[in-house]
Amino acid sequence: MDAVTRPDTDTDSGELAASPWRRRLLLWVLPLLALLLATYLYGSAGRYVSTDNAYVQRDRVDVAPQIAGEVREVLVAENQPVVPGQPVLVLDDTLPKIAVAAAESRLSTARAEIMGAKVAYREKAEEVAMARRAAMYADRDLKRQEDLAEKKLTPLSTLDSARRLADLSDGSIEMLELQRAQTLARFGGSVDAPVDSYGTVRTALAELERARVDLAHTRIAAPQAGVASHLPKVGSRVEVGRAAFAVVSDRSVWVEANFKETDLEWVRPGEPVAIVVDTYPNHAWRGRVQSIAQATGAEFSLLPAQNASGNWVKVVQRIAVRISLEPAAGDPPLRDGMSASVDIDTGKHTRFDRWFGRDR
Repeated sequence: MDAVTRPDTDTDSGELAASPWRRRLLLWVLPLLALLLATYLYGSAGRYVSTDNAYVQRDRVDVAPQIAGEVREVLVAENQPVVPGQPVLVLDDTLPKIAVAAAESRLSTARAEIMGAKVAYREKAEEVAMARRAAMYADRDLKRQEDLAEKKLTPLSTLDSARRLADLSDGSIEMLELQRAQTLARFGGSVDAPVDSYGTVRTALAELERARVDLAHTRIAAPQAGVASHLPKVGSRVEVGRAAFAVVSDRSVWVEANFKETDLEWVRPGEPVAIVVDTYPNHAWRGRVQSIAQATGAEFSLLPAQNASGNWVKVVQRIAVRISLEPAAGDPPLRDGMSASVDIDTGKHTRFDRWFGRDR
């Protein structure tokens, strides 16, 4: 019986001797190795920064009319390609045409007034010349009457009449000179200048030009090549300063990615980017960082955050990164506003570089 049970006793004592080392291995060594491995894997990563807060962007122009009016005709269809200068909308031109006719009438009246003033000036000049000749005759007659009065050959009443006539002649010259000066002032001191160079005529010309420009603005054209979108309906009214339609460029395209500020430590212009658009999950685009915004998105908001308030809470900010695409044959079409995910390759940078303060 003792010979049979002795081997079991030796085995149990061996297991008991080995269990403390096995326990130490399981409790300390393996967790430490796992922690070191996790630290290495996590610290050696960080080369790529990514975000799904990214959107495809294109050049878009919101076309606003220069005059208000009702849409009389829409010359293109929704989402139709257009070229620069191609007419898109035609507004009702009844009132602008009336304004042009009225401005033309005012211009004709201003020109006629200037021509009449020129004639009046010449007429005053002739009247002044005639008054001078009459004054010369009155002066000679006064001198003759004075000579005769000295010789007692004419009555004093005749002498007084001659003096009165001479005085009236001199006074009429002064009055006519003042009237001629007033007429000359209307011409700005120059009577021989062209009719269209005078102020009243230039004002009328400017009003006519403005009326013609307003008439031309009843035809709204595309400012750039692209696709016309959000076109109004015939009969709807468009207002000055409010977009009537938009033209989205069909050429230039880029991606605007909004990264957390903490992810941009190693991001620099020119770094390669991998882009996946949500619409095409199995297709990848290549691009490069083109530029990084100089302000966070909150700074461009209508109501920027007041961080000096007493209930301030720190929030990680977003900064826009513009990424240019490198087109390739067979790329599917992209449209403005599509959602995308981007991954930027920052080069040989890891989290160890941040932890140990290596050169940025």
